[in-house]
Amino acid sequence: MTVYIPRPMLILLMIIYVLFLLSVDWINQVDGAWYRPFLVGFLVVIVASWSHRKQDSDEL
Repeated sequence: MTVYIPRPMLILLMIIYVLFLLSVDWINQVDGAWYRPFLVGFLVVIVASWSHRKQDSDEL
């Protein structure tokens, strides 16, 4: 049985994984800014919308 994963979803999952690995220590610093976790979330939303922009409404 073959499972099809749409390309935008695969790209999004890869970027989330890489961002998570690189940013865990940066986000959890005690003396860091309060908005650090929100920056990471904002980047995830931007990448998701960018990867989803070329799909037609039929493909949703």
